[in-house]
Amino acid sequence: MVQVVQDKEVNKYEEFDNRTIGSRRERVAVTNLPLIDLDPFLNKSTLEERKRSANALHEACVNTGFFYLGGHGFTAAELDNVVSESKRFFTLPLADKMTVEMQGLERPGFVQNRASEAGQTADIKERFLSVPEPGPGEPAIGHFKEGTRTLWPAPEIAPGFEIMLKEYLRRLVGVSRALVRAFAFSLHLPEDYFDAYVEDPSCWLALNYYPSVDPAVVKPTQWSFSPHTDYGMFTILLQDNVGGLQVRNASEEWIDVPPRPGTFVVNVADLFARWTNDLYVSTLHRGLNINSANRLSAAFFVSPHGDTIVRCLETCQGPGNPARYEPVEAGGYYQVLLEQAQRQGRASVAAETAQRLKVNNGT
Repeated sequence: MVQVVQDKEVNKYEEFDNRTIGSRRERVAVTNLPLIDLDPFLNKSTLEERKRSANALHEACVNTGFFYLGGHGFTAAELDNVVSESKRFFTLPLADKMTVEMQGLERPGFVQNRASEAGQTADIKERFLSVPEPGPGEPAIGHFKEGTRTLWPAPEIAPGFEIMLKEYLRRLVGVSRALVRAFAFSLHLPEDYFDAYVEDPSCWLALNYYPSVDPAVVKPTQWSFSPHTDYGMFTILLQDNVGGLQVRNASEEWIDVPPRPGTFVVNVADLFARWTNDLYVSTLHRGLNINSANRLSAAFFVSPHGDTIVRCLETCQGPGNPARYEPVEAGGYYQVLLEQAQRQGRASVAAETAQRLKVNNGT
């Protein structure tokens, strides 16, 4: 059973630390994220081209678990269109958005962020959740229940929105399958090592809409998106041009991750950190929109199929470096954290993740 940290126990986060990976080496405290080229794993390439990309990916995943991604096949104009059409949805009247209000976890749609417990400090955002459509004869993709479909707004309410996002989701699944090959190669594994795990991946898209907030009146522990690590394998994030994302580096400093046109931001999540025995780090990140404009980000969360048992890779353990975590079922791990996040209106943190991040935790 996955244990989660109660919201009231992680309000400050000062005691969390990403500096080391046990006795193996220290992480480099980067102040700027590197750009990784995915093209060698999407298109025909030489072995040397793939090695170059994979080596840079390995370094990024060890140091922060965060990097910009280029060579993904989308044009800057296509990504800008996703942002603009998504923002258009959130500017609709609330009554129109509520026609697709999400019902529990198995009916993705519009989410008003509200906490159910008295005194809970929810993040300041709205969301629209969607899942890729399975092809003919394919099982439902994702950790949602079989047969799940996204609740889409009627065409007269949001013209073109459903068509645009379905195509975007379809292409992101392809990017994800290329990226897992790059990850495998970067770990000195066969390129197809993770292919079976993502043949039917658990993935979903969250459009996050952050209204501008006044830092003088916001509560001390309130955020647009509170500090957290992601739960699955990795996340592919599209930012607009407003900015606001921050990542905690190996010196416990919060560094800005400014938007770079035509790129995604990718980060390693908890299950992949467990898979690699914390070689690839799942890092705290947060967002607070104190800009004058409203902000949008689109986070595509990717995990292996829910039945996957995630256990430490043999290449990531050995004498003096034993496996740090017990094997865990991917879907169960993800579901516990997601359900708590829905209840409390802000991100969850797994107890084992919190323990890893605490200063002087024995590493």
